[in-house]
Amino acid sequence: MKSAFPALFALCLGGTPLWAEAPAFMKSMDVDQNGFLTFGELEEYRTNVFKTFDKNSDGALDSSEYTAFDEARAAAAKETGAPLQLRSVHGLARERTDLNLDGKVTRDEFREALTRWFKTHDKNKDGMLGQGDF
Repeated sequence: MKSAFPALFALCLGGTPLWAEAPAFMKSMDVDQNGFLTFGELEEYRTNVFKTFDKNSDGALDSSEYTAFDEARAAAAKETGAPLQLRSVHGLARERTDLNLDGKVTRDEFREALTRWFKTHDKNKDGMLGQGDF
């Protein structure tokens, strides 16, 4: 599981292109390879991440599925030491994504967490994340 998920941890994540100094896992999210991440690119990646951890395909990450997600983020952060991955361990913590506190994180809640994160980091409000946005 370790090798398949490094990019997902940057979501709790630059202008010059973000990728000038970024690790390879971030480049994989930049679908058009223009050096910037749009919300659409991140949303596509987030959808794939969600599907990966939603083992029973019920549209929500239950406690065991979210625990696996937590563990994968923590392992990737430990392995790479990348600042964005280290921040994602806390940034995507269950208490930040389970908006209605029902013990499950739905696709909508997961998307809302990404939306809030994107808006926070899109400093110049151009709809793209580049190196200057971090």
